[in-house]
Amino acid sequence: MKNLQDGLARIAGPVAEPTREQVAADLARGRRALRRRRTTQVAGSCAFAVAALAAVIVGTTGTGAAPKAPEAAGDRPASSAPQTSVTRLVAYQGEQPKGFTLDKVPDGWELQGADDYGIVIAPKGFKDKNPNSFVGKIVAQLQEFAPGEELKGKEVTVNGSTGLLTKMIDQTDGSALFVELGEGRWMVIQVWDGLGWGEKEVLEFASGIHVDENAKITHG
Repeated sequence: MKNLQDGLARIAGPVAEPTREQVAADLARGRRALRRRRTTQVAGSCAFAVAALAAVIVGTTGTGAAPKAPEAAGDRPASSAPQTSVTRLVAYQGEQPKGFTLDKVPDGWELQGADDYGIVIAPKGFKDKNPNSFVGKIVAQLQEFAPGEELKGKEVTVNGSTGLLTKMIDQTDGSALFVELGEGRWMVIQVWDGLGWGEKEVLEFASGIHVDENAKITHG
């Protein structure tokens, strides 16, 4: 064993004290390695935070309750919605309700509730079965007053009638559409979040809703 140790010592040569320049270079390399490690950790933490936030947003879409009549918040431009995948419209195949008849519905959605005062459309298998709860759904009703002048939005035309495309309270990519039907009646369509619809899809859906003499105005 001693002969082996002696041989290694001869190969290594005499022990020399490190110079000040060598010590400084070693410290600099150590600091750079520490900075890289911290940067990697911070980046990983940021990525996790973004993923967690996305999970919260997805998990809360389509829950909660809304008032019987939609409330408008016109201080949000219709173009401020984030980009999401767009749910396409397909022909409605179910029994037509009285008061409001349908040409098209979002793919994978169904008529959840209908009476003389309006219709409620929700995704098939939607957890919230209450037709008086509108969050995460599409609602069409009648009201007797025009949208307030303070509402911000875009003037549009639906089947030859004047309309206003705007936002509802707490909506992100959803929209609200007011369509003047005449004789003191306005149809209000509330499209909640998750469909990714822009103006084209909202107007296409609205043009397929037909109001007959059985429809009644919602008050309150």
